[in-house]
Amino acid sequence: MDLVETRMYGIVFSKVDPVSRGVFEIFNKNGNLKYRLNMGSYEVYDLGGNLAFYALDRDIVYLDDLEELLQRIPEKLQELIFVSRHAMKNPRPMFTSHVTGNWSTAELGGKPNTISLANPHTITAFYRELCRVRHEYGLENFECHVEATHHGPTIESMPVTFVEQGSSENDWSVSRGGWELLYHVVNEFLDGKLVSNSEPSISIGDLHYLTMDNRIISGETDIGHAIPKYIKPVTEDMIIKAVKMMIDKPTKAYVSWKSIDNETRKVVTEALNRLGIRIIKRT
Repeated sequence: MDLVETRMYGIVFSKVDPVSRGVFEIFNKNGNLKYRLNMGSYEVYDLGGNLAFYALDRDIVYLDDLEELLQRIPEKLQELIFVSRHAMKNPRPMFTSHVTGNWSTAELGGKPNTISLANPHTITAFYRELCRVRHEYGLENFECHVEATHHGPTIESMPVTFVEQGSSENDWSVSRGGWELLYHVVNEFLDGKLVSNSEPSISIGDLHYLTMDNRIISGETDIGHAIPKYIKPVTEDMIIKAVKMMIDKPTKAYVSWKSIDNETRKVVTEALNRLGIRIIKRT
């Protein structure tokens, strides 16, 4: 008889984040959560064979102590999903997914020069589902994007995916569609219905909001870490980190050739060749 692997996930919320709090309250109202205990500034809940962590007094990007806290619980989690608001300088409605980390300084949580472990299949599965179901919730005006690797917290021992709703205060408060949509996609993930098994890849030199929607939607690739064009200089160390901090080694790297200079092209080419990663030049 084949044994079915039981996977346990952690869903992370923050009380000070309006989107995160709103989705948490839907889980609570629907009877999904069973209070277990307090650990420091977190409430811990059972969530149908998984765990939920509710940070009481800090924004979700600053939960860098969570990795240490996870070492003190008996269960071994496979993956963390953070439910969060999304913010940007010129706000427009959107849903996003991405992994966390800092390519240089830590300006918004996390550790400097350190990136989290990425699961490209989870990042991409959430992205595709956000794109697919937004129309069912009357949110056709919301864009959907995979973002470049950025901000905290930094978690290196298990994969991290942020799922976000933004980008203005008005967008954060869209409860009938937005919070319920996020509740729906997180539940689908926990039920094993969000699955993608396309070739894993990284991105180098693209915009912060990746411009390879058709490639991702079509199933050509599952995207993990992304080093955006504003990170300069791109170093061999960054590329090695992007490749090694993925649960599955990427088979290819999408490189936005025109957005990087000749010296960076040389660094990127030599590093990826040494790592055995196929280069796909985007022009």
